[in-house]
Amino acid sequence: MTLKDGIDRWPTFELTPTEFERTVADLVEAAGHEVTDWQVQHLDPVEGVDGMFIIDVTVRFRFLGADFVVLFECKRHASPVKREHVQVLNDKLRSTGAHKGVMVAASGFQSGALEYAAINKIACVRLVDGAWTYEIRDLTPTTPRPTGHYVPYARQPTRRGEYSDMLLSQQGDYQKLLFDGHKGAG
Repeated sequence: MTLKDGIDRWPTFELTPTEFERTVADLVEAAGHEVTDWQVQHLDPVEGVDGMFIIDVTVRFRFLGADFVVLFECKRHASPVKREHVQVLNDKLRSTGAHKGVMVAASGFQSGALEYAAINKIACVRLVDGAWTYEIRDLTPTTPRPTGHYVPYARQPTRRGEYSDMLLSQQGDYQKLLFDGHKGAG
């Protein structure tokens, strides 16, 4: 407790610096995964020092009484994400004061984008079949673990010689739709 005279009235610890650090580590560990006030927003306006940014997805939460903000930029490009896209996300992080940036791509990342992301601690994720694959999580490389979750699609030709794709997981019993649809086949 600090009074108006600027003197700290809280008792001091009778711990060494190492004991103090271990005490803090124990308190954080005891908190476990106490994440509260979890909020996910799509197309969230976030104020920066140099203007307003519309962020594809934001995650806001509280952990150990501190507020955190994570910015997600989503790139559904036909080609791998370029370095300049990751640089723009890094600029938004610095301007808004957000705590973490995540670039999510459908077609992967160019090597320059991954190098820049690693240096600036921006996570690069490839979204494949509804599952995350981390290409950069931090400076320590990790091998992604299969989630076992796959998104089933069906593709059928149209009259114009093109193809129509159907997301089967939204079709209820899609196995019946696939295998009972052509009873005469075999």
